[in-house]
Amino acid sequence: MPQLYLAADPIEAEIVKDYLASYGIGVRIFGSSLWGGRGDLPVDPYPRLVLEDARDERRARELLREYERRGRSPSIWRCSCGEPSPLHFELCWSCGAVKPR
Repeated sequence: MPQLYLAADPIEAEIVKDYLASYGIGVRIFGSSLWGGRGDLPVDPYPRLVLEDARDERRARELLREYERRGRSPSIWRCSCGEPSPLHFELCWSCGAVKPR
């Protein structure tokens, strides 16, 4: 099982796992239980995502590039009315306009 991704913490590991699962790619998380001992244990505590099927590696890496690109994008969008809305809102919280694509 090839290692695919080194997560920043157990929460990110679960988010990435669910993200890949939504595209039909199975991964397992290893090392999450070490997180609580970071700083006290002489080990690398970062969770690792490992592919269940090596044939999914190319597609999984493409999806991870997209995931990381989204992480660097702004977290808000500005409506034509001028109000900022969180990126995950599909409608402007102020006027109800649909988020532009």
